[in-house]
Amino acid sequence: MPSLKRWRTPLLATAAAIAFLASWIALSPYRSSCTTEVVAAEQAMRASDQELRAVSATDQAAICQVYRRRVDVLKTAAPIMRRCGTAQLNPDADWSARVTELGFYQGLLAQQCG
Repeated sequence: MPSLKRWRTPLLATAAAIAFLASWIALSPYRSSCTTEVVAAEQAMRASDQELRAVSATDQAAICQVYRRRVDVLKTAAPIMRRCGTAQLNPDADWSARVTELGFYQGLLAQQCG
């Protein structure tokens, strides 16, 4: 009869592998939704960046409209990036920069657009 001691290590390794696989399967929908949300938020930010570059500095109404849209994009992006992280390839990126930027554009709206 084989000794239990000899089987302990493979049994523990198998149990650990099964636990890891089960947790990966259980968490994969969360990771998938985060990836989708982060990509959408980053695409919206890029579109907003282009809009900011394209607006005429002399058209105050257009500037205010672009600022308002930027604030809306940031209000959506900041919580997603706080929960999921920014680009998932760069988990150390600072999501709080979006919150700071949100405050900046809200201040611009208050000062320049009333």
